[in-house]
Amino acid sequence: MIASRGRAAALLTAVFLAGVLAGVGGAVLGRSYLPGPRRHRGPEDFVARLSQDLRLSPPQRDSVKAILGRRRGGMDSLWHEVGPRFETLQATVRSEIRAQLNPEQQRKFAEMNKRFDSMRRPGGAHAPR
Repeated sequence: MIASRGRAAALLTAVFLAGVLAGVGGAVLGRSYLPGPRRHRGPEDFVARLSQDLRLSPPQRDSVKAILGRRRGGMDSLWHEVGPRFETLQATVRSEIRAQLNPEQQRKFAEMNKRFDSMRRPGGAHAPR
């Protein structure tokens, strides 16, 4: 029983970390990195944010833009492969967590999930941009 609880905790932690990594991946692609009202955010916005936060020089900005341009197709392709599997696993984890919560916690958990989902781009995580 203790071993299975440990495995469940490890799985929950792994799924949480996968969610964090997915969010960071979206930020790297410039999808939801900047605060404020939701709008189309592309690599230009991400580069602008990095420029501000890291005080990039013009040559560094150009290099970052080039890197994002070169790697975007690969990242999108990879997300098309793993996105649907991630969403299925995420739905299962949410359902299992919801089953452990009382009604008030379930309501709050649903609100948390709604906020998280609203930060993701329209069309689902694996929709092309």
